[in-house]
Amino acid sequence: MPNRLLRPLLIIEFLFALQVFYTVWSNVGNPYHLDLMFWGWKLGLGVAAATLITAITSNIVHHDGQITRRALMLGSILLATIGTAGIVTYYYHLTEPTEQQEQEADEPASISSVALPRPALPGLAGFTGRPNHR
Repeated sequence: MPNRLLRPLLIIEFLFALQVFYTVWSNVGNPYHLDLMFWGWKLGLGVAAATLITAITSNIVHHDGQITRRALMLGSILLATIGTAGIVTYYYHLTEPTEQQEQEADEPASISSVALPRPALPGLAGFTGRPNHR
């Protein structure tokens, strides 16, 4: 394959790998857990996985289809990255808010009208009887 075509194809593969990784992660790990997750985890693990997939492909193309020790090492790092994504997702699954906490957070603040006793106001000087200040 000519070298001038390799770089654009690897860029396209990186973008596809990024999309596929996030789609699989969302389907396997439940989108709700990914919504709870800190954005740095999602960005870092997704870019790392897509970069490793592209690096494995690049290594195999440069060595005419042979799987080298470097490709195996990159593959093992990719598996560790996927495992880390699973562990982080499981952590957010364990620490997700309970249903009671979700309902309390979703309920609007309720305003209740409580009738408080009105204090007696002092009467005006010179008037006898019960004052009426309403």
